[in-house]
Amino acid sequence: MATAFKRISMTKDQEFQDRCEYYMYQKAAAVFADGSPDADDLLLAKALWAGQVNRQDIARIVVTNASIGSAIDAGTAVSEGDIEYVIVTDTAFHQLALAYKSAGLIGV
Repeated sequence: MATAFKRISMTKDQEFQDRCEYYMYQKAAAVFADGSPDADDLLLAKALWAGQVNRQDIARIVVTNASIGSAIDAGTAVSEGDIEYVIVTDTAFHQLALAYKSAGLIGV
């Protein structure tokens, strides 16, 4: 069972936010380099580089991943590889892009 308080607490941790943000910038750079990027991903990448993406929002989308959430629940360290995978390879970047677009924070 998910431990919401542990996960929310982790999203407020400065070091965890830094780690997540680092991989978001890596993903944004890859989006910019893509010849035909997803339009929503491009909007988020632009917003990220413009300083318009909340660091806690980045951490929130990362802790929703099952592997990372389980590690937090168990009180074990979240690996760099897991954070990188969730943001760069899996769908966290795109999910955050869709959330920001739906909230009217990008693409307005």
